[in-house]
Amino acid sequence: MQHSTQVELLKRTLALVEKGRSDCAPAPSALPVEVYLDEERYRRERDEILRREPVLVARSSEIPAGHFLTRELLAPLLLTRDEQGRLRGFLNVCKHRGTQLVGDASGKNRVFVCPYHAWAYNPDGQLRGIPHGYGFEGIDRNCLNLTEVPVAERFGAVWARLSPGPALDLDAFFGPEIIADFEGFAIDDHVIFDPQDIRRPVNWKLTIDTFLENYHVQKAHQATIDHLFWPNLGLFERFGRHIRNYYVKRNLGEIADQPESAWNLRRHGNLLYYLWPNTLVLVEPDHIDFSTVFPDGPLATRVLGHTLLAEEPVTDKARRYFEKNNAILYSALEEDFALAARVQTGIQAGASDLLWHGSFEPALKWFHQNLDEALGDRRVIA
Repeated sequence: MQHSTQVELLKRTLALVEKGRSDCAPAPSALPVEVYLDEERYRRERDEILRREPVLVARSSEIPAGHFLTRELLAPLLLTRDEQGRLRGFLNVCKHRGTQLVGDASGKNRVFVCPYHAWAYNPDGQLRGIPHGYGFEGIDRNCLNLTEVPVAERFGAVWARLSPGPALDLDAFFGPEIIADFEGFAIDDHVIFDPQDIRRPVNWKLTIDTFLENYHVQKAHQATIDHLFWPNLGLFERFGRHIRNYYVKRNLGEIADQPESAWNLRRHGNLLYYLWPNTLVLVEPDHIDFSTVFPDGPLATRVLGHTLLAEEPVTDKARRYFEKNNAILYSALEEDFALAARVQTGIQAGASDLLWHGSFEPALKWFHQNLDEALGDRRVIA
């Protein structure tokens, strides 16, 4: 993020502190509880949004030249990179009888042989061989190649569409504001630390909801992070379907004695980005946490998380420092998951038809409006 942007955001934050009020939407909004319960709505979110929009599937560093990587997300995915560095993505499914082709999580490229009938594929997805091929004479071999899905790389990460479609235009997808911020973070060569794979019995949107407001921090996180943050104070902005929040820390007053040239946004608060449709990025002073949220069914969530560090910790002291930071982070997330589960139980009880978003929780409204817009629906009451 450019320093001029940091100064602008900190000035806006100081103005909020002076007023004693957070950034606000013009009015509260409401959301029908059925969006968290309706199985048809879940299927449409999965098929029409999460399988069609670019989603984060890996770090580029996880797929060196001449290697492959598989992922089980909303579809089985096979990523390969050739010796020249070209990255390709495929549905990890043999075209004969639909068997998952590659069972290994990662490795060096090879001829991929189906474990069922030994159909063989090259790393570029081309069908290489069929045992007793005379039984398939007359079939166009091109239709038997692996199904390719579009992939592209940005910010040191691999983004994929989990279904066939046109090439990804990530410049247009992210837009200039998000690109400027993330290029400023210079994370292309950062290293992965402490990857996580978390599953919880709640609707996937409840998981994202917990990240998008800081109204709950004072009560819900008394034991973990409340002491760090100014109560219910933040900046909220949207860029297309992406969102940038800034949650203000109690040490903000330190900048009163500093020249603007020394102001550092990351020191005095955490940036929280929601990248449409399902990735959350928490920018802390010396590391960045990614969480990508997938539904695991109508009432189940899977969160794939990892921390990015500028370099691999080389001393025990450095490793313990980042381990302690992540222990605090994931303790706070467990508090959020526990509350999300209580919300899930509560809304299933039928006590109310609506959930309410305060005017100082605008990112919640924007997130759900994004989903409405993508589905041609209108559930948010604003």
